[in-house]
Amino acid sequence: MKTKMKNEIKRINAFTLAEVLITLGVIGVVAAVTMPALVTNIQERVRKEQVRTVKYKFTKATDKMNSLGKIGRYDSTEKFVEELKKHLSIAKICDSGHLNECWGGESFTNANGSTTYKVAELTSGKKLEALQANSGNADVMGIVTGDGVPIILTYGKECQALDETKQYQWSVVDGKPETNATAGCVSMVFDINGKKGPNKVGTDVRTMNSLLGMVNLGTGYATLTQAECTKYKNELGITNCYNGADENGSNSRPDEDKWGGAVKACHDLGLHLPSMETLSQIATLQFGVPIDVYEDVDFRADCRTYTGPYHCKTLPSTEEYSSPVSTFSGYYWSSREGSAASAYGRHFYSSGSYYYIYYRYYASYALCLGD
Repeated sequence: MKTKMKNEIKRINAFTLAEVLITLGVIGVVAAVTMPALVTNIQERVRKEQVRTVKYKFTKATDKMNSLGKIGRYDSTEKFVEELKKHLSIAKICDSGHLNECWGGESFTNANGSTTYKVAELTSGKKLEALQANSGNADVMGIVTGDGVPIILTYGKECQALDETKQYQWSVVDGKPETNATAGCVSMVFDINGKKGPNKVGTDVRTMNSLLGMVNLGTGYATLTQAECTKYKNELGITNCYNGADENGSNSRPDEDKWGGAVKACHDLGLHLPSMETLSQIATLQFGVPIDVYEDVDFRADCRTYTGPYHCKTLPSTEEYSSPVSTFSGYYWSSREGSAASAYGRHFYSSGSYYYIYYRYYASYALCLGD
């Protein structure tokens, strides 16, 4: 009798084969749905850390150079690299005629594949879209670090020596230091996985202090709805979802967040909108005159007859200045969020540039960068 009861209890507590198969099937379906997103997230975090490590090690070297009074000025990138190799482990150095030998490949593309860059042609600061003044004709060198990372770089010859007694603040990624002002004299492109694919800016190919690989989406990107903003805002770094405000103070545009759409469109490419500092730097390089982050500048001869916040300045002659960046025109969003209703940007036009704070439903350009 006791034996019979035990067997019945066992039958009651056990799973049938059908139940086990159903459970495994459910687990399989859940895994099939969640695993791709999980793997993608892990890959993004790994790439992010690899990029941070490259910039950190490079900046540790320039930081040491600065403490020794060795940051600037150098007459050429070649002379800068001669000093750099004393502070950064470098396995190989290539001049501008042999860049492929350091890069390990012939080309790479921007994030959406619309532009292909031939490594052998990246022979000047202008070709690298360098973010240093008057570096359009600056020479370029290739190096391979001791970790096997290929880098093509140019040194801004007008870069001023920094204060070797000062500790410059580091930018931080995921709570870890990435780079600081001592690396600001250098523009570069690098590949975190060497010869392996996909050889695309925003994925394995990244930049520093450079516009190389940028993607200008214009105004054709999708808006971000409130539901999407709520879902993705932590991933995208958005603080407040658009509240639908317009010039009249009414909340009539709840699903027309163009700025949020620009943030997401760039993020989906592995890129990001430029900071306000980068936009002012672009304006400075485009016109050849220093333009502060929140400065409005006009170069027209009759500028002083206008009332407003414009600072009237004089353009340098083309003989005096060689711009290393593309010419920009129009309204460009920055990565800076103003509020739930607004965001910052900068307007470029033929005779000047000014910053703005727009309602987030306005259609400004989305310039996506890979640095």
